[in-house]
Amino acid sequence: MTTPPVIAPDPFAAYPAPVRWLLERAAPDDDAIALLDPHHSLDALYGAWTAQSLFPSALRLIVGVLPSRESVWWAWVSARYVTQAEGGTPATADVHKTLSAIEQWIVRPEDDARRAAWDAGTAAGMDTPVGMIAAAVFLSGTSVAPANMAPVPPPPGAAMPLVAGAILLSAASVQKPEQIVPTMSAFAAQGLEIIKRLGGWDPALQLAYDTHQRLQHEYTRATTPAPTR
Repeated sequence: MTTPPVIAPDPFAAYPAPVRWLLERAAPDDDAIALLDPHHSLDALYGAWTAQSLFPSALRLIVGVLPSRESVWWAWVSARYVTQAEGGTPATADVHKTLSAIEQWIVRPEDDARRAAWDAGTAAGMDTPVGMIAAAVFLSGTSVAPANMAPVPPPPGAAMPLVAGAILLSAASVQKPEQIVPTMSAFAAQGLEIIKRLGGWDPALQLAYDTHQRLQHEYTRATTPAPTR
């Protein structure tokens, strides 16, 4: 007799819809999941994760509630920091060019700047922190199609893992392994300051959740084929 497969319980099931959405988006590691408690606030959860040095999960939690422009700025600052800090990785000419192109989009998030950031990031390499940020910039626009073609909206939330990955990769690019955790801790503290400027975890989450729902509705409407008669 074949033994039926065991279905693991959903660790996020007890959370309200917005928090559940965020946790799924943040994809916490197993050690971080073990610390989940539906009775705790997001601030308490973040504190529990950082107290145990579970910074990858904590960083993804922050990225999950930030608007695209703020999250790109945070990743840009992180990537730039490790090119300048002692023990960091010096920037190549392509990395400098990409950092400049991303900065131009942050200052003025227009379509030309978005596409210029993508071009620069492609030259720097999509496996680099700046390349990943440039890709996130590109996916933060209204269309991934060439400028002279009909708009094709990016999938909602597609930029988020790229931003998180860029921040984590930036921290990992320091030359001394013992610097990685302190660097991630410093990046997390900076991300938390952005959340505070947004009014705290709950307002930031509600804004992110509502924005995602709206974008998902628009994406579905734009990509659903017209009914045939």
